[in-house]
Amino acid sequence: MSTKDRPRKPELLAPAGSLEKCRIAFLYGADAVYVGGKEYNLRSYAGNLDSGELAEACYLAHHLDKKLYVTVNAFARELDLETLPRYLQYLQEIRTDAIIVSDPAVLLLAKRWAPEAPLHLSTQANTTNSLSVQFWQNQGICRINLARELTFEEVQEIQKVAAIELEVFVHGAMCIAYSGRCLLSAFMNGRSANRGLCTQPCRWSYSLVEEKRPGEYFPIREDSRGSYIFNSKDLCLLEHLGKLMAIGVHAFKIEGRMKGALYLASVIRTYRQAIDRYWEAPEIFEVDRKWREDLAWVSHRPYTRGLLFSDSAACQGVETATSYVQTHTLAGIVRPAPQSRWETSLSPHNDGEDWTYIEVRSRLLPGMKLHFLGNDGATTIHALGNFQDLSGNPLPVANPNTWIRVHLTFRTFPNEVIRTRR
Repeated sequence: MSTKDRPRKPELLAPAGSLEKCRIAFLYGADAVYVGGKEYNLRSYAGNLDSGELAEACYLAHHLDKKLYVTVNAFARELDLETLPRYLQYLQEIRTDAIIVSDPAVLLLAKRWAPEAPLHLSTQANTTNSLSVQFWQNQGICRINLARELTFEEVQEIQKVAAIELEVFVHGAMCIAYSGRCLLSAFMNGRSANRGLCTQPCRWSYSLVEEKRPGEYFPIREDSRGSYIFNSKDLCLLEHLGKLMAIGVHAFKIEGRMKGALYLASVIRTYRQAIDRYWEAPEIFEVDRKWREDLAWVSHRPYTRGLLFSDSAACQGVETATSYVQTHTLAGIVRPAPQSRWETSLSPHNDGEDWTYIEVRSRLLPGMKLHFLGNDGATTIHALGNFQDLSGNPLPVANPNTWIRVHLTFRTFPNEVIRTRR
């Protein structure tokens, strides 16, 4: 394939539930980040960003030559129509790179009150065919996140005729509902998933009770005669990025605005490396063992290829166990020296001689092995020796939500993520 005919390199789009996570996502290789404000998005239980943080996140993104998209993808109620215009105006004022919508009412308001802001369509709109793509394009949409129910062949056919950008999820939690339109949380807890208040009841453990046998609980399991309908597995398409890149999908999206720093660093840097390596030499591309380890060592449910690449062995998107695979945890995050200002660059934090400051997130003891996750894919393993508090007092243990300082013989950088075994 000639360079002229080659599809463009896909954008890696990552989630961020807070301003700190925006920094981490950009640091570890995201081309763009999607966030939510305090209202009108489908992840109300994420930290989300207030108006000032949204402006700061936009500034940070543009300073790094990256992009920031803001989700306004909740299904609006009548009262929302009164307050949405000012919010949409504000998103345009801070130069948001795109507003992600799903409700036609929000789309109409955005076109009126934020006419200069590009509009992306959420997976909640469950776009499943090329005519729907054309319809939304006619409404002013410039990018569509396709429904997760599509097969690769369907995505390929839509991509051939689509005149706008297409985006697909490649990693993260899956919902049992059609394109995420679930009523379980609303019925069971009075908290609507379609208003951003999902309590994730699909991840709970269930048993079946027969009407005439009260008190007898039958576990719901998967066997050759039926399916275990809840507890969806997590999507992982690492092995199939090449196929999606070859057909020209514009953006690969990672799920997880409620996920933590370790998840973001591990997943983003894995997909960053995979995309770049395939782009450099697609004919010899292979999935690196270290990438699989990074994805295995974050908290996750067993992985599936979902419906995009389903077959008899891999199409089972549900899991009989309700617990997550959790082998490693977030040990801490490298911070600038307390007297310094926050840094947004990727410059080294120390030169191998100065103190390295760590904000502790898990209980740390001398002798524990810490994995410093480089944003270039390298991982430096360090056996924790003696450490001090910020006043220089030796500590026998470091507890979460405290800071310590240590001497290291290698370079670190602000916001570098550190993991350790649980």
